[in-house]
Amino acid sequence: MTEKTETWDKLPLNLMDELAEKETYRRDVYRPIYSIHKWWARRPGSTFRCLGIAAMTDNTITKNDILTRRSSGSHDGLYIDSYDPQINPNDEHIDRDVTVLDPFAGGGTSLVESNRLGADVIGYELNPVAWWTEKKSMDDVNLDVLEREFDRILEETREELGDYYTTIDPETGEECEALYYLQAQRIPCLTCDEEVQLFPRYQLAKTKKTRPGALYCPNQNCNDRIIELENRSKGLEEGTEVSIGDRETVTISEDGNDVCPNCGHEFDPNDGNAGYGKYTCSNGHKHDIKETLQRLDEKPSFERFALQYENPQGDKKIKEFEEDDSQRVSEARDKFETIEESLPIPNQKIPQNLEEHRSTEALLLYNYKQFTDLFSDRQLLTLGTLMSKALDVCEMEFENADAENISEFIITSISGAIERNSNLTKWDTTGQRANSVFTRHAYIPRVQPVEPNPLAEHLASVSNAFGKVKRAKEYCNRPFEKIKNPQTGEVEQFYVGDESISEKRVASLNCATSEQMVENDESVDYIITDPPYYDNVQYSSLSDYFYVWLSECLREKYDEFRPDLVPKAREIVANKSSNKGEQFFIESLANVFSECHRVLKPDGEMVFTYHHNENEAWSVILEALINSGFTITGAYPVQSEMPNNPHISDLDNAEYDILVYANKEQADEEITLTELRQNLFFELQDMAAEERERHEDLSKADLGVILRGKCMYYYSRHYPNVYSEGEQAGIDEALNTVDSIIEQVLEGSVNLPASIDSLSEAYAAFVQRGPEGFDDLNKQLLAKNLNVSDLADEKLVKGPRDRKEPVSADERVHHIERKLSKSGDGSQQTLGGEEVDDILLDIDKVQYLYHLYVTDQNTSEYLSEWKSDDLEELAEFLADATGDDRYESVMEMSLSQF
Repeated sequence: MTEKTETWDKLPLNLMDELAEKETYRRDVYRPIYSIHKWWARRPGSTFRCLGIAAMTDNTITKNDILTRRSSGSHDGLYIDSYDPQINPNDEHIDRDVTVLDPFAGGGTSLVESNRLGADVIGYELNPVAWWTEKKSMDDVNLDVLEREFDRILEETREELGDYYTTIDPETGEECEALYYLQAQRIPCLTCDEEVQLFPRYQLAKTKKTRPGALYCPNQNCNDRIIELENRSKGLEEGTEVSIGDRETVTISEDGNDVCPNCGHEFDPNDGNAGYGKYTCSNGHKHDIKETLQRLDEKPSFERFALQYENPQGDKKIKEFEEDDSQRVSEARDKFETIEESLPIPNQKIPQNLEEHRSTEALLLYNYKQFTDLFSDRQLLTLGTLMSKALDVCEMEFENADAENISEFIITSISGAIERNSNLTKWDTTGQRANSVFTRHAYIPRVQPVEPNPLAEHLASVSNAFGKVKRAKEYCNRPFEKIKNPQTGEVEQFYVGDESISEKRVASLNCATSEQMVENDESVDYIITDPPYYDNVQYSSLSDYFYVWLSECLREKYDEFRPDLVPKAREIVANKSSNKGEQFFIESLANVFSECHRVLKPDGEMVFTYHHNENEAWSVILEALINSGFTITGAYPVQSEMPNNPHISDLDNAEYDILVYANKEQADEEITLTELRQNLFFELQDMAAEERERHEDLSKADLGVILRGKCMYYYSRHYPNVYSEGEQAGIDEALNTVDSIIEQVLEGSVNLPASIDSLSEAYAAFVQRGPEGFDDLNKQLLAKNLNVSDLADEKLVKGPRDRKEPVSADERVHHIERKLSKSGDGSQQTLGGEEVDDILLDIDKVQYLYHLYVTDQNTSEYLSEWKSDDLEELAEFLADATGDDRYESVMEMSLSQF
């Protein structure tokens, strides 16, 4: 009998990381299907393709069969072409007659990739916007009819409303199409009533090779406030002389300043009158923007001050917003007021209950009351008109195309354009374009938003959004893979013959909770999913932004869009403000996993990716999985989000996923943690050697994650019959035991007494290892139920993301003394009522004694209170790890020496 090849042993991990990094950087290029509509936190499709191939192939397939790099730098394998006649003759190595279930389908990545491989797919997703995105990703459509109808609707709307988006070119006097309108919030000073126009900075566009930059003169009396920068991108040097007109000369007084060539006003382009939620009037009065709006009981008011347009020569230019432009805005407002009642625009109120909708708090503090408040009248007019015309398509008849389906795809395109069309849209001075409303996973009110022309041709236009939908569906018909050849530097594109993404292989898509599934027992071959991320992002509240528009058009046909807002009661997140704590999260996940266990075939497999910076969530999801009857069979770290993602680069967040494998294998024999430790210690040494041989360049931190997964296999096989001192051993105790074994195997054990607190132990191990990147440090902390932020809160770690370092005793003195001032003597016994972060750690005691010793201060007071054998061991360890014997010396001092 052929020995079973474990699914994860087929994964080409290093190449998977490369694929994922490229894809997440340009998802629209590498996998256009995932740009069909906005959805958050999508995992790489390349990862799920590899997972699907590994799961669906027989035991003869290895990781080199799935994807390998040739000596030429090009690639071979089933990943490139699953029907490859050399690797997969007569399609004998892939079982495509399978059913794949995703109980947390989200934007549908796992379903799309499984569908493409030929599997029948079943999805459950509670959020209607995500469910709709999945549905339209796999719905078939006649692209010729779709494109023709979209072009017709766009042209009709341009004929009706296009004049509202035109402007006069000041050089030629010709009428031109406006692309973007730059706006600034106007707000009265609470002290002197001055009307203040808010400018975080006065830079409108950065200079590029293809077009000049532009500044905006702060002098309100200047008669031409647009300053064009032809040959430079930054301010002038001190002492530079600038000619103003024919006679006057201005000398720059400070490096970085600029001067308006029209009025001679000198200013710093980066020093505006607004920032960090505050504004300052010309008289020097400083106030909070939110507080001012709250006192006035008004929402933000914006004034257009400049616009970008395309001149008759096709060049993009920036000019001041003038009276003629203002007249066009007024005419659009009048038109909107006339037909407003007939347009499918949202009238839902922004949720006021912050206990359930914390993410909308920022909007409410800026006095936004309804979702329509987030849009200008002209935006509502244009978007509403487009939606209305898209709805009318339902009443038409086409040959070889369903009218309702065509209508729905156009509605989806318009909804996609809304991502860059509201008062929450920020102007990108570098790219000279509108950014996404959700550059971060949050609602962020803007004091200087941009109003795009949705009918023009640019990034924020409805035609650009439609282009994404069209390319997505073209990809469904003829999917491809793009892989960079490291030898040539070229990205090679491979069309995958015989594959497609089709609604024919959609068994069911359910807009419902997966805590109760309708599938029969043992009817699903594989469960491949991406569970919710504890308390990371409240997607339901964010998706209301799109839902309120989609529901206006879809509620008559789809019950999923009947509620006013996205249903949130059963959303599985940890959200203390809505009484959804850790217990709710565990119980809800366990409900889903229990259903997964019920519907999964006896020899089926479950695999999911998990991504979270808080390692508390790691133990929580393992607990839910094991409580549901699953046995964890392995865990592997893989690349997830691109390193320059704003959620990664600006914050200490994880940029890797952990692949967790589980099945229904069980063993009922009792076992103690001591026996588990004994059994694992020797096996892990062999496992570590095997993993290093399988996967080249495997870091110690990655190996630690893999070994933890293997250790949890033994724990979960015996669960709940794992005992410690006669009591059932919980997940946290098991993880701590596992971690201590792994540290010994990887020669990173600190060998400290069990009584030393976990933060002190983690810091000691960190000191021993030395500086390391954020992700490696985070992986080391994984099983301790800690993360980098836990160390950072205690001032135990410092440095940029790529080089985290332990903080020395001298650098932590003030932090430790703050704790001591609260507790008196710093003893643990006196701190029963203190917050956790005020408890004195063992490392605090050792480092404070060290500080007193090296500064020739009396240590006797604290030594008499703190000295113990365990603390001496910690001090001895730090002396060895740092090479500084003074850690050990201070503990050896007797009280009689003082």
